[in-house]
Amino acid sequence: MEVISLTKENFREQIDYGITLVSFFEPECDSCREQLSITEELAQELRHKATFVKVNIEQEADLSNEYGVKSAPTLLLFKDGFQVETLVGLQSKETLSQMILRYAAVGDTC
Repeated sequence: MEVISLTKENFREQIDYGITLVSFFEPECDSCREQLSITEELAQELRHKATFVKVNIEQEADLSNEYGVKSAPTLLLFKDGFQVETLVGLQSKETLSQMILRYAAVGDTC
């Protein structure tokens, strides 16, 4: 499963429903490339729990500013259109997995 690239035009429709992990990245950033690799692995493992997307902060400065992204990588977790978590810097696969599963479990109890 590929991590989808988002732009200002398709961002809102993507995050409005379900759980979406957004990776804000810079193409030349080593830790960003490492984070995207981790995110791609998670996209495979948790594809039925969440959607995984990425935003190039150089190309989408408006989105970066709107969400207060000051450095890369920055990860934002959205649930049904609402930002519920913000993580700055390189995050482990375990940290991200636990965070996503925690929010996914909330919806499963209904």
